[in-house]
Amino acid sequence: MKTLIIGLGNPILGDDGVGWKVAQEVERQLLPSPPAPLPVGEGGIAVECFSLAGISLMERIIGYQRVILIDSLNTGQYAQGEVVTFSLDSLEDLLHGHSASAHDLSLKGALKLGRSMGADLPRDEDIQVVAIEAAHVYDFTEELTPEVAAAVPKAVEMVMNLAGAR
Repeated sequence: MKTLIIGLGNPILGDDGVGWKVAQEVERQLLPSPPAPLPVGEGGIAVECFSLAGISLMERIIGYQRVILIDSLNTGQYAQGEVVTFSLDSLEDLLHGHSASAHDLSLKGALKLGRSMGADLPRDEDIQVVAIEAAHVYDFTEELTPEVAAAVPKAVEMVMNLAGAR
């Protein structure tokens, strides 16, 4: 199964960059030494980091059967640094207030649009999210708070398990 692992967020906004840090560690563990590109053909795994959402993110996942998104989560429902995982199909489609741009869609909306145009996209249940609860997602720093930094190894393990690499 062709799998794409994506670290989402902004690496210069404190805990919002945790998706990138987890993805970079996953990539380090997946790559042989010295680093060589992972095959992305049948059964291959690719790892990337993006600050994308909506239509741009949908376009990036075309051609993959399984996607694992890694991101910060700011709900106030979990302790700082708690790692949660869920599939995209379990999320409500929030049509308003999710984007800084009036010219974009939620990821679920973008996937629906892409599928209606015949794009080869994974099903919502094949898009897994690994998220770390974080309150400091607007601090101008490349450093994670201690609670979020301590959650990185657990998130890496979850991603590796979801990807079938463990």
